[in-house]
Amino acid sequence: MNQSLFDPRYLNIEYFFNQILEFFSIIGNVLGGDFSAVTSRIKIVLLFLSLLFIAGIIYTAFRILEIRRSEHEKYHTVDIAIEPADGGFRRERWQTIIKKMESENISDWKLAIIEADTLLDEMVKKMGYPGENLGERLRHVEVSDFTSLQEAWEAHKVRNRIAHDSSDQFILTAREARRVIGLFEKVFREFKYI
Repeated sequence: MNQSLFDPRYLNIEYFFNQILEFFSIIGNVLGGDFSAVTSRIKIVLLFLSLLFIAGIIYTAFRILEIRRSEHEKYHTVDIAIEPADGGFRRERWQTIIKKMESENISDWKLAIIEADTLLDEMVKKMGYPGENLGERLRHVEVSDFTSLQEAWEAHKVRNRIAHDSSDQFILTAREARRVIGLFEKVFREFKYI
């Protein structure tokens, strides 16, 4: 008997559904009743399972929210007391720094960078990092807590050059001054400090 592998009997969808119907009819006869009674019992079981799965999904969603809250509390302990969004002393100081940057005078740009560095030092102190000065405090900062740490270091180094180098050794251009103030701004915006 030579049967082909692709015998049409295996591809006949009607045959497939008839086999399923026959299977459920046998189950209905075993359970003692007609087919409609079996399907109604199956519907009840499936409804119960659906409700059980929905309850499981809701429970899981609430647990995920609880875990996220606890992770946020655990890993975001470094928090600064943020002043109201309508302004505040820090925002006024930042606006003063920006106005100095708009000046044509190089000494105003240098003063703006020094004041921005002082503001950064105050922020890092409030965050609770130990040290005698900003450089020591920045050494205690973990990169995972402070994603703009590299920018803070770079801006602080320029401030140190302004403060410690003579005016003929370090020449500050308008472009460099704006770039450094932009670095400070990035750090302050990360922590919503201004």
